[in-house]
Amino acid sequence: MRCAAAVAVLALAGCGGGGHPAAPPPTPRPPQGRAPAAPTAEQQIEGLLRDRASALQAGRRPPGGTGGQRALDRLAAERIRPLHVHGLQVEAGRIAVHGALARTRVTERYRIAGVGGTFQSTRRVVLVRRRGTWRVANVVGRRGLPPWEVGAYDEHRTPHFVVLAPHGAPVTELTMALEDGYAAMRARLTSGRLRRRYLVIDAADAAQARALTTQIRGVETLAAVSDAAIEERGPAEAVARVVSLRLLVVSPAFATLGAEGRRRTITHELTHAALAGSTSGRTPSWLVEGVAMYVSGDRRPAPANPDLAALSEPAAIGRLSGAAQADAYAAASAAAFAIVDRFGAAKLLDLYDSFNDASLRGRPGPRLADRALRRVLGIGLNQLP
Repeated sequence: MRCAAAVAVLALAGCGGGGHPAAPPPTPRPPQGRAPAAPTAEQQIEGLLRDRASALQAGRRPPGGTGGQRALDRLAAERIRPLHVHGLQVEAGRIAVHGALARTRVTERYRIAGVGGTFQSTRRVVLVRRRGTWRVANVVGRRGLPPWEVGAYDEHRTPHFVVLAPHGAPVTELTMALEDGYAAMRARLTSGRLRRRYLVIDAADAAQARALTTQIRGVETLAAVSDAAIEERGPAEAVARVVSLRLLVVSPAFATLGAEGRRRTITHELTHAALAGSTSGRTPSWLVEGVAMYVSGDRRPAPANPDLAALSEPAAIGRLSGAAQADAYAAASAAAFAIVDRFGAAKLLDLYDSFNDASLRGRPGPRLADRALRRVLGIGLNQLP
């Protein structure tokens, strides 16, 4: 800010006869301010992306699309209108400008009314400059897409869930299974672990399920899956924050299950969701799945020659398939139920929480699992079935 100094002018009257007072010197004028600099290409692009997000949240076609993107923008606006989406924001990464072409990676964050957490999606955006104006030519991304870019969904609300289901699809059996599963969780988990309400997306087919998720492999073979985004910290790889949490149901596979199978599947996946904030990055795979199987009442006999040591890496069961994976789930179930039968359910959850303790040192694997078992239960890994 520029400050102008005040100038005091003393007018001297002439002595004697008709002398005229001296004319005061002209008042200095401050220099005129410079015209504001024109916004850079990066600033123009950031402004366009913000305007598009604001319009989309209001259910209007985002401005600034060109070519085929205009039709996609119109479709996204139509699909988002039935959904209670709030706080839709975009954040552009480095914007690379080459003449009339620009590229950037954009993270889109949003919330669903009544559901805790912030959901996000990251895509690449290609822009072109025409007649001095930047326009979005293409938004590139095949996985981790927001629901309104995957399909047309209706929103349904129950006491503990917000369900996004394909437009016009019946949801009675799904919502019943969800509430039954929540009740089963409440009976076996302490209430402090349960959220008041969870988001559920009912994917119409395997292609939608894949588009909605990012790193989940083999999602097309599943009936339901818990999908969480978390931040970890410290040597214990404890969860610092659950950024977002939702349950994905794959409708064709889910429909083949009987009533008991649907309830058990939902309870299993909701248990993963409920324990997301307590699941260290070091927790053994057999324990993660074993607790979910215990809560869902999925008791299975141990397979021949179970190898819990091989299942003590956090992602061990997820890397298996077919009969080997089925045996792994059976081993996890047998171990979890054996702990509950001998020590009680509270001790099973104490064991689960122990991997968040930084004083339990070690890298994920069988040695760490053995140390945790000895600390919490007084038994070794080789003493479980």
